Amino acid sequence: MPQHNSIDEVIIALGDIIREAECNNDTSGYFAALYRKVTIRVKAGIENDFFDDGPRMEKLVVVFASRYLDAYYAFKNNEPVSRSWMCAFEISKKYRPIVLQHL
Repeated sequence: MPQHNSIDEVIIALGDIIREAECNNDTSGYFAALYRKVTIRVKAGIENDFFDDGPRMEKLVVVFASRYLDAYYAFKNNEPVSRSWMCAFEISKKYRPIVLQHL
């Protein structure tokens, strides 16, 4: 499982998930697409001194995103994930909810 140490690495990882989802017509890419857009906006806020403590904000983004990314990669590799992540990832394979439900 790859480590993510910066906001740029998180953005790249989310982009990889989006591209894979597009190739496989996989609805799990919807959340990654939204999350990537939000992460890019936060990065812009850090660069423009919108936040009082940019480095702390980047750390928060990386730690929070890593929880999703770790669960996503574990699920894709048939490794154990928490029950909540398992439910979220499994349901997207069983039926085609609307985009808002995926998010």
